[in-house]
Amino acid sequence: MQFLDLYRMVMADGTADPNEMTTLYRIGIENYGLTQEEMSEVISQGGVSTFIPELYSERIKLLYQMAIIAWADGVIEESEHTFLQRYALKFGIQEDKVKEFVDFLLSKVQKGVSEDEIIKYFE
Repeated sequence: MQFLDLYRMVMADGTADPNEMTTLYRIGIENYGLTQEEMSEVISQGGVSTFIPELYSERIKLLYQMAIIAWADGVIEESEHTFLQRYALKFGIQEDKVKEFVDFLLSKVQKGVSEDEIIKYFE
């Protein structure tokens, strides 16, 4: 489930920052239609597999949501950047372009660019 991957982004720096958790729950409600109870259940059940969306646009959307969570506390930790790079590689971004890709996403989040604009950019 994509929501669990988003939770892993929250925990990438080892801390469940309140702003990141608030952002995670907002994304869960707005984008996945989950209730508080459903999100809590997904988090408590955990799991080890990574969800890889079939559509490229869905992969970009999930990576962008991860970048939004990473920025929620106002600081990008090295561990968060590395986490995003690992997921970008899993999602098919070329290894020689992955750092540039993640930097691009993070800069767009910082500038407040919408998810839809990002998806259109990569179409």
